[in-house]
Amino acid sequence: MKPERPSSRRSFLKTAAGATLAAPWIGWKSTANGQAPSKEVRYAAFGSNGRAWGNITSMAGVTGVTLVAVAEIDTSRAGNVTKGFPDAKVYQDWRQLLDKEAGNIDAVLVATPDHMHAPIALSGMQLGKHAYCEKPLTRTLHEARVLAAYAAENRLATQMGIQVGSSNGNRTSVKALRDKLVGKVLSVHSMVGKSWGSDKPLPVREDVVPATLNWDQWLGVGKKRSFINGEFHPSNWRKRIGYGTGTLGDMGCHIYHPWFMGLGAPTPLRVTSQGVGPVDGDSWPLNSRVHYIMAGNEFTGGDTFEFTWYDGSSRPGDDVVAAVGGYTTDDKGNKKTNVPGSGSVVVGDKGALVIPHGGMPTLYVDGKAVKDAIPAVEGTNHHGDWVAAIRGEGAPALANFSYSGPMTETVLLGSVAQRLPGLTLDWDAAVSKFKQAEADAMVSEAYREGWEMKGM
Repeated sequence: MKPERPSSRRSFLKTAAGATLAAPWIGWKSTANGQAPSKEVRYAAFGSNGRAWGNITSMAGVTGVTLVAVAEIDTSRAGNVTKGFPDAKVYQDWRQLLDKEAGNIDAVLVATPDHMHAPIALSGMQLGKHAYCEKPLTRTLHEARVLAAYAAENRLATQMGIQVGSSNGNRTSVKALRDKLVGKVLSVHSMVGKSWGSDKPLPVREDVVPATLNWDQWLGVGKKRSFINGEFHPSNWRKRIGYGTGTLGDMGCHIYHPWFMGLGAPTPLRVTSQGVGPVDGDSWPLNSRVHYIMAGNEFTGGDTFEFTWYDGSSRPGDDVVAAVGGYTTDDKGNKKTNVPGSGSVVVGDKGALVIPHGGMPTLYVDGKAVKDAIPAVEGTNHHGDWVAAIRGEGAPALANFSYSGPMTETVLLGSVAQRLPGLTLDWDAAVSKFKQAEADAMVSEAYREGWEMKGM
């Protein structure tokens, strides 16, 4: 049975938070609302390699921060931490870490596979800890609402891991859209060449679990299944339904961000996947094209505007190419365009903005690039801003959960559509519900028996 949903979008934070006040695991007790330490910020990291290690090293560059403990389900991957941070305790069971270290930490940093983002982040917050969580914030739409609600209700300092969002390029792009340099926005197009998915069914076999890996802990709240070497751990989980969120989930929060924030976090109304569906029940599809109808606002040219996501070999059409200079040919005869390989094109009634992922934007008017048209905005330290928010030094962090929760929802709407290709899905954000029953069944998915959490 699905959890009861809030009755209005404006009230969902308060309502969902009230449903999650009980501690999720037996024996745990919530502390007071998150407290801002006077100087040192002590944190625990969940994950030790990949993005987790990137976050740990970035946090090491922030003054007055101490890594107290790390949870790593595969002990063979903890070498960087044990060498670089010998004073940090290493646990294989993340729940044991929280049990034993709750009194020694102020914050949690979650950088696990997607299906464990919400359980670990919420568990830390229910102990009164501030939270940083990698993108996408959660695996399901319902989880995104719960995390945003709980953080807001309990005044916790939060940040989602879209570090490029704090770069000068992203911040400049946001301001350019806020300043309406392209005029009223008519359409948005975002793309990435990555392909986290598969066009072949997952092999049917069961391999020996490495001695260093706790496979049951890795599965966590996900469904019980056999270990297949190389297909889930340590990285291919991104391709797998129920554990990762495919190319769209992996990159969408990064690439949606500048236009989503720049256009005032518009509300999605309908979404349709125009690509092929999953080849089986386990793997995300490749080369997707997902079309959204978004509610219009002061930044757009009507009651609605169109947004399209493209990944893999899927690319925008000639109309988008023409808006940013058309086609050119290099010395070898190869056709080229100014549409970025990874990034966005925002088309307005006065021009178009090219936002390369991680780079500075370019304004096009009548198909021609306009030099020096966009005042640059200085970047900030994504992790440092979160630590400052914990200390109560200034505004909430850029991608705090009250912002990144709705943005993650917008991304995950596309993920639901990818599993139901060709079907237009109507989304009511006020009640977090699809009109179509087959899509609505994917808003919230049950956790594995023995891993249930109250309020999820």
